[in-house]
Amino acid sequence: MKLFSDPNKNKPFLVNDHANYKFADLTQMPETQLVMLLPRQTWERLGEYVANYEAVQLAGRFGASPGTYEWEWVEEPEAIRWWRRASDGSESLFGMAIAVPRKDMVELYGLVEVDEHSPHWPEVIPAEAANGMPGQAKLVARKNGRPEDQILLDLYRDYFRSKSMLTLDDPGQPALRRGTVREVERFRDVLRALIERSNHAKLPSDLR
Repeated sequence: MKLFSDPNKNKPFLVNDHANYKFADLTQMPETQLVMLLPRQTWERLGEYVANYEAVQLAGRFGASPGTYEWEWVEEPEAIRWWRRASDGSESLFGMAIAVPRKDMVELYGLVEVDEHSPHWPEVIPAEAANGMPGQAKLVARKNGRPEDQILLDLYRDYFRSKSMLTLDDPGQPALRRGTVREVERFRDVLRALIERSNHAKLPSDLR
């Protein structure tokens, strides 16, 4: 997953709830879509919380349902990843935020990036465009004998390419698209909720 427009405007955007704070590394990570500021103690607590309560690898032990076991803690560089679950319980990488410590605070630089095998890949295509694509794929499949699902993927990719939303568009590799404003706001909101749960949880280190 690489570090980082709205399909309607095709312009970069930044979701930032700390407008009066200068995030020093923005120029070094120009693809950033989300910035957040946390107390360093909150960030460090979050790592222990994820490992014990909500890490994606826990799903195999306890089962998984939408909204549970969706997080991955990364040690180097320090970061957190959101593996967003679909309605069938499957997860796919959706968002990531990298941490930059600043004394007693931590700056988070995040983005949403979705690959074409994810169930969330086509969901931001407007209905007026998306509704006709399956039928178009079926017609093309009958005409040239290619698999219908592959043609549909090509149509999705062509749409995102026309909107300048692809961050990876190499032949033979799964395409990646950047997140929309609404998707980045969703990532911010679930990250906030995760932090809130972490702040109120009893951790192993609290019991020592």
